Amino acid sequence: MLPISYQHLWPLIRLTPVEVAHELGLLALRGPVALGRAVADSFAWRGLRFRNRVGVAAGFDKNAAVLRGLAGLGAGFVEVGTVLTRPWRGNARPRLARIERERALWNRLGFPSDGLPAVRRRLAACRPEGLGIGCNIAPHPLTLRDGDAPDLHARARAELQQLLDALHPHADFFVINLSSPNTRGLRGVLHGAGFVEELLAPVRAHLAALDREAGCASPTPLLLKLPPEDERGAPFREESFAALVEPLCAAGLCDGFVAVNSSTRLALEHARAARPDAPGGLSGAPLLPIALDVQRWLGQLAPGHLRIACGGVLR
Repeated sequence: MLPISYQHLWPLIRLTPVEVAHELGLLALRGPVALGRAVADSFAWRGLRFRNRVGVAAGFDKNAAVLRGLAGLGAGFVEVGTVLTRPWRGNARPRLARIERERALWNRLGFPSDGLPAVRRRLAACRPEGLGIGCNIAPHPLTLRDGDAPDLHARARAELQQLLDALHPHADFFVINLSSPNTRGLRGVLHGAGFVEELLAPVRAHLAALDREAGCASPTPLLLKLPPEDERGAPFREESFAALVEPLCAAGLCDGFVAVNSSTRLALEHARAARPDAPGGLSGAPLLPIALDVQRWLGQLAPGHLRIACGGVLR
């Protein structure tokens, strides 16, 4: 029997609506998966050890449904999520589109999630050997709906701590996602006053307490997922990016960064013709130069911190 490659399947895949194709891919990964030849590039960092550096970003297996299949394909780690405290349908469909000429993907998914109990149950039931597990977490969109509420940080902090409590036994590292452009009010939490003092510092302390209670040999890393643009949607300048990252590093509030999330600005530039209801966020080839700039800046501003690249990664 001849092997079937992605190139053979692409003419059929491209005729299928994007979210349907994604769902069919997840369905296929639930069945028997021939073991892929994993990249021989094992990686160790502050107590973490993965069989290679190639991971699956958050957004593919949002609900920890196909970990065994992804391990079989040879992934070194999977970032599950974004996980929410309770189920959420996300934005209305259609909410994904291919921009083929630009080698890009537009999305406005809005955190669809089966919710914390379902994800925790699946993680407890399936932990493939050698597969690193990261949990990408965020406040629930309903929590963010009233973005000007005086207790917004307190409510967001309580949800993040609830997620840490439940997922701590199952996660090798955590990623806080406050940079998605598809949930109203989310980026405002990241850029708003009080983010460091009222939200991130207590969450970091809570994770450290969980590590102590569990007798962990090394601290569970906490990462922050970064946006590709500033709070106004303008391209980052090096100095504005430094203003976001340097205080976090100086205070020791996170161990690394995932860079970068999808871009609202690029969605407006590239996806409006295909998706009149943009912005949403754009990833793929147009995001690559921005992602490379952010990685270079992180290398200078955050030496010793873990850096995970995503958003503009291409074949």
